[in-house]
Amino acid sequence: MQSLVVAPATSKRYFSAVSRFLTFLQMHEYGYPRSFTKLDDRVCEFIEYLWQNGEPQSFASDCLSGLGHFIPAVKRHLVGAWRLHGSWSRAELPCRAIPFTPVMVYALAQKAFHKSWPDMAILLLLGFDRFARTGELFCAKKGDFVFSHGNTKAVWSLPLTKSGQRSGAQESLVIEDPWLVVALFNFLKPLQPGDYLRSSSPGVMRSRLKELLCILKFPEGFQWYSLRRGGATHAFRSTNNLGYVCMVGRWSNHKTGRIYITDALAQLTEISLSQSVHSTLRRLAREARPNYDFAQ
Repeated sequence: MQSLVVAPATSKRYFSAVSRFLTFLQMHEYGYPRSFTKLDDRVCEFIEYLWQNGEPQSFASDCLSGLGHFIPAVKRHLVGAWRLHGSWSRAELPCRAIPFTPVMVYALAQKAFHKSWPDMAILLLLGFDRFARTGELFCAKKGDFVFSHGNTKAVWSLPLTKSGQRSGAQESLVIEDPWLVVALFNFLKPLQPGDYLRSSSPGVMRSRLKELLCILKFPEGFQWYSLRRGGATHAFRSTNNLGYVCMVGRWSNHKTGRIYITDALAQLTEISLSQSVHSTLRRLAREARPNYDFAQ
């Protein structure tokens, strides 16, 4: 009888959207909401997450419709979430995360290392190098990584990617920077295969990044997603190869990738750092990786 309510294709789309919401709950280590009020709060938080990360609005509308389809009783209780969805419809563009530069990322990683947060440091470097999504970083486990003989390369399996879920195939990324491969190998050594790379909850990881940004006097607008935006932008500036950037970033449509990078390049020109802040970042970045060409 369910097929008489919505078409099979629509039901499948709803199922994917609700699954995406459940993955969000899992990623943030939230239990399933035990009341309609708490469910509304969590869906609102999910919609905010989609907005900030530049995801399509259809992810939010399909999630709301999907929850109402699979659990009809919740329909009239998602008032806040539907209002937030309506605000998205009326708005123009989301406030995109400002892209990081290599100097910024290595400086943040070194500062994290100073504060005895090695997991924070390795996730920052890994996310920037492979322009990983925030959820992919927070869900990464030791068992997801396989190293080549001599540790010259590493393959990172991505079981929870958006495009992988759509195609039904598991995706992976190849880490080719020898310096990063060795750093990652040494970091993973003491961990068990099922251990997360992060040692704290996603909420704590977000708070720690905010703390580092505050200590180093970054302007407003930077967040974990700045790694994906900055990494992709840096790779394009270094190679001028849009196809390569779209392959690593897993954008199936080159037009989407070009818009994404063009917007980030425009934002880079607007970043304003004082001379003292810039000097501090360069000093920390060189401390983290002395032989890296930060002028590129």
